[in-house]
Amino acid sequence: MDLLRRFRNYIFPDTDPGISQEIDRKSMRNIYIISVFILAFETLTFLVYISFHIRAFGRQEMISTACVVYCILLCTLAALLSKKMFRDREITRKKCVVFKVFFFVAFSVWAVFTDYRHYIVSEQMLTFCTVNLVMVCFIIFKPWIGAALFGGAFLAMYIILYIHDGAAGIQPQNFLVLAFATVSCNAVHYHSQIHACEKERRLKESNKALETASHRDGLTGLRNRLALEEDAAAADGRHTTAFMIDINYFKEMNDRYGHTVGDQLLRKTSGILQNLFPGGSCYRYGGDEFLVLTHKPAQDNYGACTYDFVHEESGAKVSLSIGSAQGDPAGYHELFELIAVADKALYVVKKQTHSVEYGGHERRNRK
Repeated sequence: MDLLRRFRNYIFPDTDPGISQEIDRKSMRNIYIISVFILAFETLTFLVYISFHIRAFGRQEMISTACVVYCILLCTLAALLSKKMFRDREITRKKCVVFKVFFFVAFSVWAVFTDYRHYIVSEQMLTFCTVNLVMVCFIIFKPWIGAALFGGAFLAMYIILYIHDGAAGIQPQNFLVLAFATVSCNAVHYHSQIHACEKERRLKESNKALETASHRDGLTGLRNRLALEEDAAAADGRHTTAFMIDINYFKEMNDRYGHTVGDQLLRKTSGILQNLFPGGSCYRYGGDEFLVLTHKPAQDNYGACTYDFVHEESGAKVSLSIGSAQGDPAGYHELFELIAVADKALYVVKKQTHSVEYGGHERRNRK
């Protein structure tokens, strides 16, 4: 029973929709490439054939020409449709399946008819086998769909030959083995694509996680200096307000309450800044300094130059000093010049809040 269940799951796989979409996208891209290649080959073949038979153009030449023209028109249509489909951001699953089945059936009809003409004049049947080989290698069908399509194509080919002369020119067992091998290869191909897509997805997720981690401060979760460097390079001249924020007396609180409380203060401050500046880009600039960049109008931003709160765990009263500057930076250097102006404004605020008149003391040396 377990073997039967596994076989059923192999033939009727429950594929993740995202992976199914990626497989469909690959099939569309492959159909486009194959169609363009066959179109070029058949066009060249058609021109050569016409040049050799132009003087003796009978019934057989007309049939051959019609077959080639059919193939050229089919490839042109397939190339145009598949190119449009694989470039779409969202590929509709149903449309892809219908298109792949149409592509398979249309080419199989051409291949069966072409090889039937070869068979009745005792020539090799290469077109039918070539078409099936191309389909197995490049078009990705679910196993049960592939079994129906490939099995149907082989059955149709055999019935036509049997009606003609009892299929005397082929060995049934070899024909059956070839059909079984084709169906099996299609199933293996589909599952290999599932594994490849899953591996590619895990790799993308890992890369995305690494990229996110490299752009985030590990303690506060805010964007870091690397993220700021990249954002600065993308500055496009929009009106920007830069806020430089510093935790007053952070070193003293670290010394008094310990580094655990200090880390808590940094995390608490990061949350406060995201609330004070919704929609802004918050960065841990370094140590106990933070930077916020926002494109909101000045009147919509936090307007005070200080912010006070209480750290619940330690009961410590904490204050933030805030300096700001506005401008329209276009490029890396202009944005950092704006940040430097905001930093000078922060220095002015800290100088005032740390002065003796305000009950504090100077933390920074005079420049």
